[in-house]
Amino acid sequence: MTETAPAFTRQQTRSIMFGLMLALFLSSLDQTIVATALSSIATDLGGWEQLSWVVSAYLIASTVTTPIYGRLSDLYGRRPVLLVSVAGFVFGALLCAAAQDMTQLILARVVQGLGGGGLRSVSLAVVGDIFAPRERAKVQGYLSSVFASASIGGPILGGLFADYLSWHWIFLIDAPLGAAAFALTYFQLRRLPKPTRRPVIDWLGALFILLSATPFLFGISAAQRDGSFLSPLAIGCFLMGLVFLVALIKTEKAAPEPMLPPRLFRNREFVLSNAVTCLASVANIGLVIHIPLAFQLMAGLSAKDAGLRMIAITIGSVTGSFIGGQLVGRLGRYRFAPIIGAAVASTMCFVIAAVGLGHHLAFDMGATLLLGLAFGGSFAPMTVAIQNAVDPRDGGIGVACMMFFRLLGGAFGVAALSALLFNRLQAAVPGGLSGRALLDAAGPQALAGAFSAVFVAAGLVMLVNLAAAISLKGLPLRTK
Repeated sequence: MTETAPAFTRQQTRSIMFGLMLALFLSSLDQTIVATALSSIATDLGGWEQLSWVVSAYLIASTVTTPIYGRLSDLYGRRPVLLVSVAGFVFGALLCAAAQDMTQLILARVVQGLGGGGLRSVSLAVVGDIFAPRERAKVQGYLSSVFASASIGGPILGGLFADYLSWHWIFLIDAPLGAAAFALTYFQLRRLPKPTRRPVIDWLGALFILLSATPFLFGISAAQRDGSFLSPLAIGCFLMGLVFLVALIKTEKAAPEPMLPPRLFRNREFVLSNAVTCLASVANIGLVIHIPLAFQLMAGLSAKDAGLRMIAITIGSVTGSFIGGQLVGRLGRYRFAPIIGAAVASTMCFVIAAVGLGHHLAFDMGATLLLGLAFGGSFAPMTVAIQNAVDPRDGGIGVACMMFFRLLGGAFGVAALSALLFNRLQAAVPGGLSGRALLDAAGPQALAGAFSAVFVAAGLVMLVNLAAAISLKGLPLRTK
């Protein structure tokens, strides 16, 4: 149990939000700034065959630790856990900047991911501590602007650093940003409520969370590389993860203070809200990766021009998040947002599948803008729905579960849609080619059919998402 949350002045709230937005910016920027510098990193350090692990090492480490950070913040308080997360992230970034070979860099990315696992989840939990759910919906748009800024600014900064300074700066920039986030967290979050009793840590549960989630992520990575979820390595990883998942469930049922409380999964609204978020992430992240690829292969655009066309979906996502948050805050209800978002997103996926991308600029921009509006309008209200559905004592782990399932859904979506794309191309192009060679050899008709299948699959996912959204009760948002 915690003390009653104190009231904050407008100035204090602004300072706290600025610190949280910096922490969220750190987490979001990492996912975009590294990608554009990967070739420079490989050229300098060698180890091209290990290059994908520069991204995967961070993703896996940060994803599997997300629920642990959330639960620890419920037990120890948000402030100390967020401080540890920021410090660990920056320390890992400095290790990355100092890496002398690819192995050192990958290990440093693991350290950075272990720190970064709490940046998003704990920051969003703090928002839940200082705003009532109905007010919380109104600030989600501002938080979404952070993600959009990182999505647009990350690739630009990464390219500039790699071309004019060195790739080391994509990690060194985290030091001043992290120091500012640490200072604001340290001074401004002192008045947050603190636990009033000595916490009992379920370390065995934490271990089984790591042991169950990590093989699933490795399996998804293997499926993406092999182009099939039925590859021996992928199946082996999934089976291992399933074994540890069973052990986790049994452990958490017996633990006095479980790291992942079973009571959360007896909460129907919590489960459905996470399902809606996860399914939306499957389609959203999968399409964000494949839409620029369609622009390049179908229209022959350069990577830069394809990236510029992606601004439409980014603007749509921010705008949809802001509008959705404002409407939810005013109405005190959230169920309408994921229903409308899923309906629009599924419709646009089927329209794009029929028409194709890369033929008309106006259609490309309009269609992706609507997709962004649909996804943005769904994600922000669902964060509020999950926080509103759980007991305040579970606010941290509730948000952390949402982030975990969102990340897991995104990883699965990228792998599944990539496997579908390459399987369709291999069926249409003779010669047993794979990878980039397959993309280069595929003709316009084969590419059109393969990308059409990708968008149809995403549309079907969003229809399932629509069914889950309709099943929500839509609990009234608390005003305290």
